[in-house]
Amino acid sequence: MLRDVPALMRGSWRRHRLTVPTLLLGGERGRVIAPSLLAGAEPYADDLTVRLVPGAGHYLPQERPQAVADAIEELFTGRSRP
Repeated sequence: MLRDVPALMRGSWRRHRLTVPTLLLGGERGRVIAPSLLAGAEPYADDLTVRLVPGAGHYLPQERPQAVADAIEELFTGRSRP
C-alpha cells in the first residue's frame, strides 16, 4: 500500500489498459471506497462491469459472501444464478 497508493494518485496506471473481462464489486454503503469512486474507469478497460452490492459496506467477502461467489461464477461462466 505504501508504494501502490502514491503511484495510483500520480496516475502511474493511466497509460495501461485492462484487456480481459473485469468486474468491480463495491458495497452500496462502502466508506473506504465510496461507490462514486468505482465509476469512471470504463475508458481504461475493454470489458468492464461495475456492480454495487445493496446494503453492503467495504468487506464484501465477509458481509455478502454469496453475492461475491455468484459474481465470480457469472464472470467466469457467463451465466448468472436464477
